Amino acid sequence: MNNVESFSLNDFPLPALAVENTGVIQQINGLVEHLTGYKATDLLGQRVEVLMPSDSREQHLLQGQVYQKGAGFLSGLRHVYLQTKSGQVFQVNIRVSENASYYLILLYESSPVLENQYNSSLDNAHKVLKGIFEPYWEWDIEQDVMFYSAELMSFLGYKAEAFAGPRTFWEQHIDPEDLKSLNKKIDQHFTGILPNLNATYPLKTKQGELRWVNFVGKILEYKGDQPHRMFGSMKNVTESKVFIDELKKQNDYLSLAENLGNSGHWRLDVAKSALYWSKGIYRIHGVNPQTYQPTLVQSLGFYIEKEQDMVSGYINQAIEQGKGFHFKSVITQPCGNQVKIECIGEVELNDDGKVTSVFGVSRDITKAEEIFEKMKLLAMVNYTISVPIFFIDDNDNIVYQDISPQHGDKNSVLFNYINFSITEYLALKKQARENGQLKKSNISFDQFNTVFDLSVTYEAEEGIYIWIVENVTEKFRKEQQQIISNRLTILGNTFGNVSHDINNVLGVALGAIEMLEMKFAMGEQNISTYIDRVKNAIDKGKSVTERLLAFTKKPTIRVIDFDPVKDIEDNKYLLKQVLLSTIKLTFDIKHTDCVIKFPQGEFINILLNLVLNAQDAIQENGSSGQISISTTISDDSKFEIHIKDSGVGIEQENVSKIFDPFYSKKSLNKGNGIGLANVYNTMYKHNGQIQVEGFSDLGGAHFTLIFPCKVKGQGLAALPKSKSLNLKGKSVLVLDDELSIAEFVSLFLENQGAKVTTLSSRPELEVLLSQDRSFDIFITDMILPDLSGREAVDMVKEKHPQVKIYSISGYIALEDRKWEYPVLRKPFNSTDLAEFLLN
Repeated sequence: MNNVESFSLNDFPLPALAVENTGVIQQINGLVEHLTGYKATDLLGQRVEVLMPSDSREQHLLQGQVYQKGAGFLSGLRHVYLQTKSGQVFQVNIRVSENASYYLILLYESSPVLENQYNSSLDNAHKVLKGIFEPYWEWDIEQDVMFYSAELMSFLGYKAEAFAGPRTFWEQHIDPEDLKSLNKKIDQHFTGILPNLNATYPLKTKQGELRWVNFVGKILEYKGDQPHRMFGSMKNVTESKVFIDELKKQNDYLSLAENLGNSGHWRLDVAKSALYWSKGIYRIHGVNPQTYQPTLVQSLGFYIEKEQDMVSGYINQAIEQGKGFHFKSVITQPCGNQVKIECIGEVELNDDGKVTSVFGVSRDITKAEEIFEKMKLLAMVNYTISVPIFFIDDNDNIVYQDISPQHGDKNSVLFNYINFSITEYLALKKQARENGQLKKSNISFDQFNTVFDLSVTYEAEEGIYIWIVENVTEKFRKEQQQIISNRLTILGNTFGNVSHDINNVLGVALGAIEMLEMKFAMGEQNISTYIDRVKNAIDKGKSVTERLLAFTKKPTIRVIDFDPVKDIEDNKYLLKQVLLSTIKLTFDIKHTDCVIKFPQGEFINILLNLVLNAQDAIQENGSSGQISISTTISDDSKFEIHIKDSGVGIEQENVSKIFDPFYSKKSLNKGNGIGLANVYNTMYKHNGQIQVEGFSDLGGAHFTLIFPCKVKGQGLAALPKSKSLNLKGKSVLVLDDELSIAEFVSLFLENQGAKVTTLSSRPELEVLLSQDRSFDIFITDMILPDLSGREAVDMVKEKHPQVKIYSISGYIALEDRKWEYPVLRKPFNSTDLAEFLLN
């Protein structure tokens, strides 16, 4: 090497620099860039001292004269300090060789590779290995010393220096079991069982990289009958091994895929007219691969006679025109079974564009076609084909999907159509599997931005779920608007009667209070009668406002279990108030312990709708009439509500039309008739029924509402035994800005033996909590001028974590489910308070 341009430093496996005799860097390899962080453009033309710390540069210049060891010979190892571009300093070893016009500097890592205790043997006896640039090894069997070439050491991740050491050196690179197997093969070679050593094993380099290596070795020297010296080499076969493993893996995957998909692949060599079948194709055709050799003519003979020309035409067309094909057909196996198949074919072309072979995949679709026809029939029985239908198997694979025409030709999947989560999907799937079928109406997964009607049927025999879904968002919103409109209409009819009742209540209370004032002024002591009148009047007023406000709340669509009889009893007042005073409403309610599953808010809304329709029918005959509501339990445990009226009735030809949207015989100011359509739709969605007879024993129509129910037994449930308030000695804190209420609660609790502290504001609460006092019970109003009940509870709980919380509120719309503590509604009396504190 006479000049630096005659070779490339990238040929060196170590970081290497070519430096002019003047100390200027002429060339570096990529390993120097990686080690120092400098780019070649940063270093070329710079003095070599730029790579050293400032305090080492002068010493380096003084030692520069000792580099020369003769042209082409490397110096011994010498320690120097290297400084990277980022300023990091660390120690490295260098070797230097002086040539005619430059120095060659090689950088080594500073720590020794191994303790080379056999250097003298290596230098004296195995100089040949030093000059070999392949991964060779030699084993002195008598001394049990192994000699490794520099290339082999480099391959293992060490410095490229020849090395001598014990056989235990391999333990850090080869798995113990593989090393045991390798030694066994060597022993077999020693005893003549194997003519030479030829084995492949994985090993790890010093850096932990996994490589596959082929070991080849042979005994070259004996002493007597004993092997004395063995010589061998290593070859990196990682790429070949990985390639072979990948081919095997792909072949295994292909076989598995063919088995799972009842499919196979075939290839027709056009030039040789040779046909190859995979195992899957043999299986589909029902023949043994050991005894049957396929040909093109014979394979066409499997197809039913009327389709043989069709299949032959597809193949000939593919060869002549170079185009692929797709068809479905039927083949007949030797045993007589017919198999429906689907085939997809593609062509392989040479450089001249001519077809050299035809490659195809055939799939047995017999079962899939049967399932599809059955599922489609089932789907059409449940719904019309106008709504989206998805057939999904147990493994969540779509077997078939039919998106309704109104969504265009865009292909979709279930998760794109319904925006639910995996968790919600699995929960619905589980319910369908357990029950065979589930139906849900007005179901939403995004807080009712979109709403769906959903039916999931599980066909256990086929392992298929039929998902039938319909987006009913617009329909749902119109229904909700209609419900709210109906409620406003009812409220308009109700306000007059309600205001009359409230005025009566206020009149009774005011009169009783004035009587109390007069009796008290006269000194009369027996005033309890008038006190009871005031209390009763307030209770009635409370009932009126609660019913009215509860009705005005946004209708709920949450389906719950509840007692329908109790719901009717609780709403008798409201049902009467919506009617004219000239119409008599009677009840015949059977008190049976029956629970139905239905949207509770919709239950009374349906009843109100039917009652108002009955009133309209009565008014067609005049201004007065009668409506009756009765309940029964049928023999098959169905809860029935019968609504009869004395109106005009319904002619037989119109009975089947009254549930149609917008069909109505009412005048324009009576509405558009959509109410009964909503009633019918709601009943149907929640597994209920509505029936109608045109005429009843009262003269008018007879509507029957039918609900599946759970009957626990006849009669009302036994009332629980009353409990006593155990408040004696308890420390109670009461917070309410209404002084009269706070005093009333305080007086009641003190009569029960409690120690009571009352507060009315946030500052008072903060002062009290700063004191060293403890409380067992905290009762707070939910709305105060300067803080909320929630804030007050947080403040008290922080100081007294074990305190028991109760709350009181006059705001009827408070959502109890958002508040974890009991709430007592204002106004309340001592009985209400006692029952409340028993919770």
